[in-house]
Amino acid sequence: MILAVDIGTSSMKGGLITEEGFLFSYHRVRFPSDALQSSEGFSAELWSRGFQEIVENIGPSKISAVAISGNGPTMVATDRQGKPLGPALMWNRNFSDPDFLSTSYYLSRINWIRKEDPSLYEKADYFLSCPEILYAQLTGRPVMVIAHKGYLPYVWTGEELDRQGFRKDAFPEVVEMGTVAGTVAEEAWLETGLKPGIPVIACGSDFIASLIGVGAVVPNRICDRAGTSEGINYCAEAPRGDSRLRELPHAFEGYTNISAILSSTGSLFEWYRSLTGQEKNNYIETMTGVENIPASQDHPFFFPSMKGENLWEFSNGLFTRLDPSQGKFELGRAVMEAIGFAVRRGLEVFEELDLPVDELRISGGQAKSHIWNQMKADITGKTMLIPEIEDAELLGCACLASVALGRFASLGDAVESMVKIKYEIRPRPDYYEIYDRKYKRYREACSAVISFYGDYPLDD
Repeated sequence: MILAVDIGTSSMKGGLITEEGFLFSYHRVRFPSDALQSSEGFSAELWSRGFQEIVENIGPSKISAVAISGNGPTMVATDRQGKPLGPALMWNRNFSDPDFLSTSYYLSRINWIRKEDPSLYEKADYFLSCPEILYAQLTGRPVMVIAHKGYLPYVWTGEELDRQGFRKDAFPEVVEMGTVAGTVAEEAWLETGLKPGIPVIACGSDFIASLIGVGAVVPNRICDRAGTSEGINYCAEAPRGDSRLRELPHAFEGYTNISAILSSTGSLFEWYRSLTGQEKNNYIETMTGVENIPASQDHPFFFPSMKGENLWEFSNGLFTRLDPSQGKFELGRAVMEAIGFAVRRGLEVFEELDLPVDELRISGGQAKSHIWNQMKADITGKTMLIPEIEDAELLGCACLASVALGRFASLGDAVESMVKIKYEIRPRPDYYEIYDRKYKRYREACSAVISFYGDYPLDD
């Protein structure tokens, strides 16, 4: 069976996937909160230790291949074996130079090392991204993974490395996803108990793996991928050029992935739980408490930011209409509705661009909450499709590995065979009517709040 691993921002997950696309066993490693908040940066050694823990819990004897995806554009300076020489420059931290102009999501971070820590820049044998560190530690072969050649401008090209004056010897070979990055080496730096010779499959970006894992690989399919952040990813036949959305090449060459980015939804919900003393409580308890507050009841509005149309970022947020009768679950409903309203607004932008929306394929931690998915369906008026494996990155990795191992002739064939929808959640008409009225009031209130705070010096 295939061991599929995904390195997230706050945790990493591993699953043993059968040839038919079912999850045989599963293990999750949560990263310590102090590591996530450290001013010195995130330690990439946590990925290595997490991988060892996953293999130990799942059992190395059952594993015939390894496939790993991870967050990006995170970058780390390493030695020749993939051992980190410094902290991980995480995707969600600002390691960039405003004067450094490039289409690459990665080079700005390496340029930051070059400027801020020249000795580390010169010492590094390689600059590797998140999953690629584990490839190197397992196989001894450093690579950088892209979906296809259309992604080169967003990673790096030899011409740009020359133009920007980078050390080309520190940039590993670029390979395409769904190929064998190498095999577990006899004397691999990372000791795991895996048998030497087991193939390690190049999967690369977690966002690409999730599109594959939910089957959002044909036009008009949408993957709503939620974790620390949330991306609503639309598979389109052509770009639209709208500045409110992010456009990148799709996992399948020839298509465009158009995304509404909600940069803080998962972290916002965790902030709410911490604010109200629920960080150690079971998620079901929190969700049930919120669900017990009637949708029709008058409760606060929450505005994640004061940035107008872009309600995705949690910065300078604001609660309104508070009163002493309200408690933690009223606040929770306000936060969850704000996230749902942001999702709805993203879908409206798609529809404004003649990109029809009927249903969303859900991936990530939110896919495991029926309460939250029902609320999202009721707010948006769209059907939520829940896949057999909610952590779709794992199934996406397994699909890529199955192609690399010759089990399928194409990635499309692998998706068709392995991706399964477990159940669907439809919007309830009476709740949609309630939320439709509330959403319109929310948008009006939002405009009024932004109009007021637009001239107010929040940072003084």
